[in-house]
Amino acid sequence: MFSIKGNGCGKGHFHSRLIVFLMAMVSGIALSYSVPQTSAPEQDIEQVFRQWLAVAKNKTLSEEKKKEQFAKLLDRALDMNRVAKQALPKHWNKTLPYLRQRFIRALKTSIIREIQTSGFMAPEEQPLHLTLVGKKLVGEDNANLDFRLEGRSKKMNLRVFVARNESGQWKITNVKLGRKTTLALHYYKFCEKLASKYSVPYLIAELSGQDYVVLEDFEGGEPGKLPPGWKWKKKDDKKHKPYHIAVEDHNHYLAARDEGESVIIGKDIKWNIKKYRYISFRWRIHKIPKGGDERYGKTVDSAAGIYIVYKKKLGLIPESVKYVHSSTLPVGSAMRRSGVGRPWMVVASSGTDHLGEWQTFVFDAYQAYKDTFGGEPPDTAIGIGILSDANSTHSKAYADYDDIRALKHANADSGVKQKLEAE
Repeated sequence: MFSIKGNGCGKGHFHSRLIVFLMAMVSGIALSYSVPQTSAPEQDIEQVFRQWLAVAKNKTLSEEKKKEQFAKLLDRALDMNRVAKQALPKHWNKTLPYLRQRFIRALKTSIIREIQTSGFMAPEEQPLHLTLVGKKLVGEDNANLDFRLEGRSKKMNLRVFVARNESGQWKITNVKLGRKTTLALHYYKFCEKLASKYSVPYLIAELSGQDYVVLEDFEGGEPGKLPPGWKWKKKDDKKHKPYHIAVEDHNHYLAARDEGESVIIGKDIKWNIKKYRYISFRWRIHKIPKGGDERYGKTVDSAAGIYIVYKKKLGLIPESVKYVHSSTLPVGSAMRRSGVGRPWMVVASSGTDHLGEWQTFVFDAYQAYKDTFGGEPPDTAIGIGILSDANSTHSKAYADYDDIRALKHANADSGVKQKLEAE
């Protein structure tokens, strides 16, 4: 699968360094996993290397069981916080704590997947031998270990950087081939590119191999408070924000209790809408605005509304589609009131038949743009928004929101069935 030849910057050179990285993970896979702690980190690595080979050769273990073992071993091998910071240095400090943990899990998943598919572990390369060829202690808690890894036809030299953690365990902090840091080469460029072009949640989906991007699930929020990373328009600074995180059966969701405030909250999050063209979400409606009708200014209230923001004209005026729960209009209705920056509204649910029940929806967000604004949407969506409001009807709009995702695959249309005239 991978080439280990070539000294250029092409595919073979890239993969050769990838192999080194993977084998370094293998060779130091769990410095404290069923291995007695020693004062010599190379002994831990050599012992675990043999343990790894034994697990890899164990024909009684299913692939799923091996994957579980890999995960446990890998978790004990690496100083994942340091590795993650190296992979995402420009975004790390700006990333919310709960997203950091998700990124670390995605990084582990990626490493495990690479190990499992590594050509260096092919049967024809067995048996493998790991030999220490050099060692340099850097104080009492750090060491640089030079190894030679040899199979039947392949050989390579690698340097493993290890450090003691607070528990006194040796952990791998980096791996180097020649003058190139493999971690930086393999993960830094990939992670920084996707995080910069899109967003960290998008990167997490790509890194872990998921077929969906978690745009928001509110799990990172503190009960009773607004969700982190969300904001509102400057004109609403002094208004009460009728939203807070709530918990039910250990699940976090957003509760909206609007009694006239009418505050839109939004989240800047980019994803490739051509690749993840479907949007899914769920909401639970409790109270609907009396007489709400999204076509008219005097009644333009919705119990629930989720915006998909595609782009901004001249960098200022957004183009967005808003899926709503309407008090009176039929499902599938679509309309847009006149005025600069107004969204197209598409009725996802309506009336009072399912009050108090969670409902899940999936729509083709890519097609929704074509069916409303017309033409091709941009490649990148730039955000989402939420609004429950009852100010125009002087009533109440209560709803809960959860699990907003962008999906690669779904059997869904745009939700647009008929276009209605609006003022």
